Amino acid sequence: MKLRRAVFNRSQIKTSEGEFIWELENSYELSPKLSTMILWTAKECLLRDCNLREGQIEITAIEIEQRAGKTIEKMEKKKARLTIDNGIEDIEIQKEYGRIELRRKKTIRITDEAIEQRAVLSQEDISRILQISIRTIKRDIAAIKSEGIEIITRGQLHNIGRGQTHKVKIIGMYLDGMTYSEIKLKARHTTGAIKRYLESFTKVLMAQRRGIYRLKDISVVTGISGALVKQYIELIKQSKKDRTRKENLHLLIERSGYREGVKKTEKSYSGAQAAMMGGLL
Repeated sequence: MKLRRAVFNRSQIKTSEGEFIWELENSYELSPKLSTMILWTAKECLLRDCNLREGQIEITAIEIEQRAGKTIEKMEKKKARLTIDNGIEDIEIQKEYGRIELRRKKTIRITDEAIEQRAVLSQEDISRILQISIRTIKRDIAAIKSEGIEIITRGQLHNIGRGQTHKVKIIGMYLDGMTYSEIKLKARHTTGAIKRYLESFTKVLMAQRRGIYRLKDISVVTGISGALVKQYIELIKQSKKDRTRKENLHLLIERSGYREGVKKTEKSYSGAQAAMMGGLL
């Protein structure tokens, strides 16, 4: 067990992410936890519109609005960037939950990423991308759906049931009052991933708080895809009908407002300090 853990730890270090974290910890003397959170924020914000990053591929898939009745050759296509290897996060999932769970998380991730870019994958696409058999894909999708999480593929895109996407389901757990540890155990996600989903959701919540209600406008100001914004808006609407969830929505707003207040105070203080220094000089 110790040897296996050491192998995983070495795998984490030997990535561009591991190099970035090492620099933060050693050159800037930041804590491992803070260094990791900076890494996730940088990936989310700085690499959103850049070239393919490490672990990503670009594929061509069927555009999301294309219905049956046409040959595939005549259907509109879309380019989509998919994350096959999410670096340290994938290593942590495999270390804690095993290779089968990691494979299922990858299936969830790439189908979600495709939908958010207005493309939809078939089971054959997933099989080719992840290099596994169609039979394994069918078995994994059935297991994922048994947990109430919707996997949207080309075969059933326009006949979706009542399941939720994994992000909405995880945020729903948080709004129901579950702790990070409880969500992590139940959803088999890393704490970092759970926090990122909540931060993304809170951006939509705060946009509405400031009077921005149009889906397209919220997408523009938050940098979140329209498909995901739509899911979050529906979650907010439904959560307001439940007392516990409504209280936790207010807590997210209060915490976000507090952080913004701290930032504004720091900015004002820095400006005043700079003015004083300028006066002295």
